Amino acid sequence: MEQTEEIQTTLNVILEIFSLEKIAAIALLFFTAWLFLTLFQIVLLRLIAQFPRYRLLLNRIYPITRVVLWGSTVVYAIVGIIAPHESVLFAVLGSAGLAIGLAAQEPIKNMVAGLIIMINPPYRVGDMVTLAGHYGEVVKLEWSVTWLRTFDDNTIMVPNAEALKGAVSNSNSGALDEQISVSFMLPAHADHMLAMRLAHEATLCSPFTFLKKPIAINLESALEWGNPVIKVTVKAYVLDVRLEKKFATDINVRVLDAYKTAGLMPVQFVALNRA
Repeated sequence: MEQTEEIQTTLNVILEIFSLEKIAAIALLFFTAWLFLTLFQIVLLRLIAQFPRYRLLLNRIYPITRVVLWGSTVVYAIVGIIAPHESVLFAVLGSAGLAIGLAAQEPIKNMVAGLIIMINPPYRVGDMVTLAGHYGEVVKLEWSVTWLRTFDDNTIMVPNAEALKGAVSNSNSGALDEQISVSFMLPAHADHMLAMRLAHEATLCSPFTFLKKPIAINLESALEWGNPVIKVTVKAYVLDVRLEKKFATDINVRVLDAYKTAGLMPVQFVALNRA
């Protein structure tokens, strides 16, 4: 008899905690949060399209807003709507924490790493980075994963824990511009002063060059296939990280045309690398 009463009491407590009214209120709360985030993202995308200069700054707002909103929504749903007794709350949280910790160690590790990235970011949305051997633009930063878009238009998902395991190479560190390095090999007998001047002038003429930052022309001697050559390296900043490949191609075309016109050919080797 006593056992039956205890079971009945337990059922009543469960029904009270998870009543239809509370379930409907929680569903409405989560739907409202989802709707707000969807509308907020649409507004941000329109602002980015209208003010592309502030694209990186606007892109950073959404991940933090999503984390804060969903965290607040879950806490309010538990404490404000369900409002269980303290003993029940602590017991449920303890059991759930143990189960989740054992069953989802890797996802939790990725989420903790994602939180660290958001608080003390080695990279942000819009940065050009190398993560886990992949180079591309950070297009989305989530709790557990970072999404990259490469120049081959591939989308790569990198777990945040993997991203923090090794060194992170960040090409622009939150800025729209990025330094690009383009190298040219000329025969050792070529006029090196003329080669440097032509490379500088060709870089100045590129529509992708960010002229507010300096253009550096470096010169060094090298050996290619046993032949002495001079290596002319152009280091300049591109207006937008997304134009990296177009900028490098444009510099190659302009400098090679200038060298051909000036009779500095043959050019034995052309190489592109990021600074």
